[in-house]
Amino acid sequence: MREEDRALLRQSILFRDLPADGLARVCENAFMQTLPKGALLFEQGTMPEVLHVILSGRVALMGELPEEAAAVVEFFNAGDALIVPAVVLDLEYLLSAQVVAEARILMIQVALFRHCLNTDIALAAAATRLLSVHWRRLIEQIKHLKLLSATRRLAAYLLGNAPMESGSARFRFTEERRLLATRLGMTPESLSRAFARLREQGVATEGAWIEIRDAARLRAYVDSGGTVSPEAPAKSPGRA
Repeated sequence: MREEDRALLRQSILFRDLPADGLARVCENAFMQTLPKGALLFEQGTMPEVLHVILSGRVALMGELPEEAAAVVEFFNAGDALIVPAVVLDLEYLLSAQVVAEARILMIQVALFRHCLNTDIALAAAATRLLSVHWRRLIEQIKHLKLLSATRRLAAYLLGNAPMESGSARFRFTEERRLLATRLGMTPESLSRAFARLREQGVATEGAWIEIRDAARLRAYVDSGGTVSPEAPAKSPGRA
């Protein structure tokens, strides 16, 4: 493993607090792959052979049903380990994983990971923290799907990806609109309408760029049930 990859691995909740010897043990015989956008890491219904840890890039976890289009359940970023429960329990994956932005993935042999998990208290504690983070992320998504309108779900998602919680924010959004729509439980047409409605709340889009004029105000819009009065539409990013 390259030193820069080791540094990236230390960004993961799963490995950042492990002592050097513990990290060396769990990564013994691990290997790295750089995968392009569109690459399939694993398929729903297959058994885990390795634990996938994202060092850079972005991966979508997707659910499928016969004769139905696949839907994104969640996006994962650098530092995330994918579907740890299937690896720990030695059960089939309930979702598929597809690279949505070129990614470097560390692949750890499942038998070795399970052995280290059973013998290394620090790794077991880190795995508990990681699963807790993922559980809270899932519960938040379920709440949004059940309690928020489509436009408020989009606003909440944008706020969750914005680089700050107050003031103005401008950031690049890498998701394909069709994938984002399924993640938010919408059709692409509903997503377009939701973006249009958010212009009244100070959200502007230009290509892949998103601008939020006032993040605190947009948060109030989400939390108030969408009753915050509209303001003048935000200007498109980069335009006078």
